[in-house]
Amino acid sequence: MSYLGIDIGSSQVKAVAFDEKGRQLASAGCKYDYTMPRPGWMELDSDEVIRGAFRVIAECAGAVAETSPVRAIACSSQGEAFTLLDAAGKALNPAMISGDCRAAEVIGNFTERFGKERIYRITGHTPSAMFSIAKLLWVKEFMPEIWSRMRYCFCFEDLLAFRLTGQGAIGYSLAGRTMLFDINTHAWSEELLAELGMKKEQLAVPYPSGTAIGYISENIAAELGLTPDVQFVTGGHDQIIGALGCGATQPGTAMYAAGSVECAVPLMKEKVLSAELCEANLCTYDFALPGCYASVAYSLTGSNLLEYFTTEIVRDEKRDFAALIGDMPEKPSDLLVIPYFTPSGTPYFDARTPATVYGWRFSTSRGELLKGLLEGVAYEMRLNFEFLKKTGFAFERLIATGGGFRSREVVQLHADILNMSIAVCDEKEAGCRGAAMLAQRALGDTPVIPPPEILAVVEPREEFVRIYEEKFKKWEIFSRNIRSLSPCLS
Repeated sequence: MSYLGIDIGSSQVKAVAFDEKGRQLASAGCKYDYTMPRPGWMELDSDEVIRGAFRVIAECAGAVAETSPVRAIACSSQGEAFTLLDAAGKALNPAMISGDCRAAEVIGNFTERFGKERIYRITGHTPSAMFSIAKLLWVKEFMPEIWSRMRYCFCFEDLLAFRLTGQGAIGYSLAGRTMLFDINTHAWSEELLAELGMKKEQLAVPYPSGTAIGYISENIAAELGLTPDVQFVTGGHDQIIGALGCGATQPGTAMYAAGSVECAVPLMKEKVLSAELCEANLCTYDFALPGCYASVAYSLTGSNLLEYFTTEIVRDEKRDFAALIGDMPEKPSDLLVIPYFTPSGTPYFDARTPATVYGWRFSTSRGELLKGLLEGVAYEMRLNFEFLKKTGFAFERLIATGGGFRSREVVQLHADILNMSIAVCDEKEAGCRGAAMLAQRALGDTPVIPPPEILAVVEPREEFVRIYEEKFKKWEIFSRNIRSLSPCLS
């Protein structure tokens, strides 16, 4: 038997089939592009995403049908993005993904009325234009015709569940990213729904990660090459499921993922809500293991920066990332970069300040420019780590995963700037692995899929740690001053 993990991201959907020992039996991927119809808007065609998910499910199911047929499916999903459906189940809108900041003013007005502290105590999150509630408020105000036709509102995990089983089901961690979910009662917040003018029946039913919610519909199973007894199991937010999949499941260890979003996920054995975490916009929400919680620190600019650099700056149609990274000098760059090519992420939720490069001259090489850009993201993450340490999180080790960490040079750069050991795990698709682990666990099958092996541990280099310590102090001043200019330039 095999267990299929699906990972729905902002640029592609992936599927991997694992056997009970955690060995990959088959994998498939389907890419798509988000659009930016206006400045600050970032949208995905939800139907295209689900078609891609069906395609990769069918491809993996076909590859293992003879030897290890799929027994259960679970999904790791990007957060926040949602699709509104009418009574017939037809999509009414493109999905607004995390980097879409059109709702900044709307959520600001809502926060003033409802109260930031009150929102935080209910949801474990602080308000931002990225969250589903902000975008729903925007749709209600600016697209009233669509709002009036809405029957369901689903994130991508629950949309996939709905298309596969006819039921809307969502893991606790993904429900948390809507900012409509009460992490104290593990139910949709009646207070927030009332403010929004929605009913809980319009949302998916929330379940703990790893809950079997039903069988794939007979006709859909036949279409995808699945047997009639395949079950759908709840997963959750991709960062949480990725942390499970890479083995970052103990306090003191955090997943450090470099995908389109670069983020760290430290684990907590209990729910922690504090003024310090609230001030730094560092959330608390459900982990994928019973009774555990997590926070997430992130930059919305991550490995998408390398993609942008390759296609728009270098204009390399072959997208030879390895060659570009090989051009980077070993020593730290002479640049200071604020990496806000998208809104900032934690700790500032800054949608106004643009990316800024200081120190760029004719003498700056292509490799140094790229290194400076990557350093900027790492500085932003170090800033987040400083806030986490002040609020009681102590990590001894990071476990690296994601395509942005495919090169040792990039991992080493982060180890030097963060002054932390970074373990590189033997799993490129941690989200798919984590989802498959949940699928297996829900059915009670044994043996249990293990976490991946650690291939190497990259240690910080003392000579560069000292240089980056001084540069980080300068970067903090630079960042603070540039951010102070943003309101003047708006």
